[in-house]
Amino acid sequence: MDWFALALLSGLVALDATTFPQIMISRPLVAGTVAGWLGGAPEAGLAVGAILEIFGLVVLPFGAARYPESGLAAVAAAGGAVAVAGTQAAAPAVLMVVVTVALLWEQVAGYTVLALRRLDERLVAEDGQAVTDPDGLQRRHLGAMTLDFGRGVVLGVVGAVLCVLALRLILPVWGLGASTAGEVLHLAAVAMLAAALDIFGGFADHRRWFLGGVGLGVLILVVA
Repeated sequence: MDWFALALLSGLVALDATTFPQIMISRPLVAGTVAGWLGGAPEAGLAVGAILEIFGLVVLPFGAARYPESGLAAVAAAGGAVAVAGTQAAAPAVLMVVVTVALLWEQVAGYTVLALRRLDERLVAEDGQAVTDPDGLQRRHLGAMTLDFGRGVVLGVVGAVLCVLALRLILPVWGLGASTAGEVLHLAAVAMLAAALDIFGGFADHRRWFLGGVGLGVLILVVA
C-alpha cells in the first residue's frame, strides 16, 4: 500500500464531501475502489466500497446535521484490507472485519466534522464580528479548506492503521467460516437496502421490483 497516496486520497475525499469540489469521489463506492487501486487490488476496494455504499444509502446529508463520513471510512477500510491481505482482501472474513471497523470509524469522523464547523465559525469572525474584507475572507476560506484536508489525512491514515491492527489481531483467531461471514454480510446488506426503500418511493411504488428481488434471492438460495 502506498501510504502517502492513501493520505492524499483521504484529504481529497474529506474535501469533496462538503468543501470542494463535490464531484462524488467521496462516495464509498468510488473512494473504496480508488483506495484499493492504490494498493494494487481495485476489486477488493470495490467490494469494501460497495458494502459501505449500501450502508450509506439511508444517510441523507442535509444542512448542518451530523452524519457518518462513509467516504473516509471506505478509504480507511479498503486501504487497511489491501495492506494486510493484498488481492485476497475481498475474502469474506477480511471484509467483515474491516466493514465493522469502518462503520464505527465513520461515526467518529462525523463528530470531527462538527468540531471543524465550530472552528470555522471562529475563523470567519474577529472580536465577535463577521469579517467583511475580501482578502481576509479568502485567507480564512483557504485556511478552512486546509484544515478539512488535514482532518481527512489524519482520519484516513489512522482508520487504515486501525483496520490493519484489527485484521492482524482477529484473523489468526477467526472462528467463523468464510460462508458464515459472507452470509452475515449479505444479510446486513439486504437489510440496509430494504431500509433505504422509502427513500426511493417506498414499497407501494416499487413492490413489483421488491418482490421480484425476493423471488430471485430465494431462487438463488435453492439452486446454490
